[in-house]
Amino acid sequence: MHSILVKTDAHEGPVVVPHQDRLYFTTKPDFQSDDTHIAIRYVDLGTLKIGTFLPRSNMANAMWLTADGTALLVAEQGTMNTPGAISRIKLIDGNREVVVDSFEGKPFNSPNKVIESSKGRIYFSDPDYGANQGFKPKPELPMAVYAHDLATGTTHRLTTEVARPHGLALSLDEKVLYIGDTDAYDGKRPYNPKKSHSILAAPLAAPDRLGPLSEVLSVPVGVPDGFIVTAPAGDFWVGAGDGLRHYRADGAFKALYPVGGPVFNVTQHGNIIYSTADTAIWQIQIPPD
Repeated sequence: MHSILVKTDAHEGPVVVPHQDRLYFTTKPDFQSDDTHIAIRYVDLGTLKIGTFLPRSNMANAMWLTADGTALLVAEQGTMNTPGAISRIKLIDGNREVVVDSFEGKPFNSPNKVIESSKGRIYFSDPDYGANQGFKPKPELPMAVYAHDLATGTTHRLTTEVARPHGLALSLDEKVLYIGDTDAYDGKRPYNPKKSHSILAAPLAAPDRLGPLSEVLSVPVGVPDGFIVTAPAGDFWVGAGDGLRHYRADGAFKALYPVGGPVFNVTQHGNIIYSTADTAIWQIQIPPD
């Protein structure tokens, strides 16, 4: 059953920290405000009480739990005065460490989604939404997807071929990187359905090198914001303009779970899919095939 877990201003994140029994999320920003900011908050999955982890962040967007479970990897969009970055924020005390905040000496545009492979490779997207929404300077880098090696501290640009890279996921065997192309909505102009609203696939020829891109699926409403790939069949669960969408690994549509508007990001914990939709966090148990 698809239902509301809790009503709250959950825009992005989301990530479950099992040993705390918490789901962390980032709040909905008000881009019309003179004091636009984003908090990192959480909901206790036992009591459903909501708490605040950080009242202000560097415009945090998507998040990922580090492999050791002690910190959040955060895609920070940055502000007019602070660079966008991938950061590591310790769960025990909220201390923040910058993992990477530039490429070839230039600041990132506004990092949006971040994921980590089982081998310690961080992948993140860097579209230009921050500048388009008025809280970031004009970009100095092309929109791109990057790979960062935690062991060596090196960052590689994987591709600039995706018009507006956004959501990211790895295939179950981590041999394919999936990239959402959300060029149909650029953050400043009306939605343009003639532009891309697709999820693309690229084989990982190496951890920091992509093969050719191909389209897996295209959502019919809005854009594919955040999405995940689930075992055992490699299904996609996609946040789209009309709710949470479920697709087979080959891109065939399976089901729509509406929320009365768009879903912005998705995560999995056990057999439950959680999704954020600005006004609530939704939950659904993965149905049997």
